[in-house]
Amino acid sequence: MHDPSAGDADHGREALTAAIAQAGHEVRYASTDEDWAAALDGTADLIVVAGGDGVIAEVFTALAGTGARAALLPLGRADNIARTLGIDEGADPADLARGWKRGERRRFDIGRLRSPDGTSRFVESVGGGLFTDLLLRAGAASADPGADAGDAHALGSFREVLAAAGTHRWTIGLDGVDLSGGYLGVEVMNTRQIGPRMRIAPGADPGDGLLDLVLIGEEQREALEAVVEAMAAGDPAPALDLPSRRGRSLRIGVPAGCRLHIDDEVRATEGPEDVLVTIGDARIEVVVPR
Repeated sequence: MHDPSAGDADHGREALTAAIAQAGHEVRYASTDEDWAAALDGTADLIVVAGGDGVIAEVFTALAGTGARAALLPLGRADNIARTLGIDEGADPADLARGWKRGERRRFDIGRLRSPDGTSRFVESVGGGLFTDLLLRAGAASADPGADAGDAHALGSFREVLAAAGTHRWTIGLDGVDLSGGYLGVEVMNTRQIGPRMRIAPGADPGDGLLDLVLIGEEQREALEAVVEAMAAGDPAPALDLPSRRGRSLRIGVPAGCRLHIDDEVRATEGPEDVLVTIGDARIEVVVPR
């Protein structure tokens, strides 16, 4: 399952299928530019997703609950899903493909959001505030900055979003515990990273059947500013020590005028509204090469 727009010239259809075939696998190709859902017919032993986080999340949600087994060839800018699983996004695709036969099979839970509008699935995160505003800013951009400038552009955008951010009153109940308060951002994490490789949930495990709720208040603004400056200077993204709790079921009262994102898509509905976020009822199996 390949996103032709991801990666560079060395990650085209012929190069990727050749790399997988040379590792001893029989390959069938599907492009995400076409009607790829038909390729998920249950006849493949392994669904290989070659692309960025958005495509990976889309395929994972389509596979949720089917018993399918997947592997990744990460070709995105952030590769937050691959990094959470410990997959080297800079590795040669042929090396990754050779590692699948002896790879570790790991559970990957797919989350669920229920709202008055219906039910949606997510792979990375659900949240509102800072990172929703970042996605809205990215969606309003007039042009794609390109791969080389992408990280710097994303960090610059986050710096501006953070400077302009104000607190909103969020009503939050995690497994019956009231955590309501005024926050710059509320993120329900299944992966460790979000946005431009920001490690806001360094202990998150997508296979533990739990959600990591990260609450970003005014007192965390300075720490976030420091992380953005460090990343902009070329330093590795440090893990952020943000207030967090783990649980299985989360009720969120979205404040008036605020919107939630589901993975990298922003919902059209604005608050006030009440939603329920859960995890553990659907999963897939991911092969991590070694």
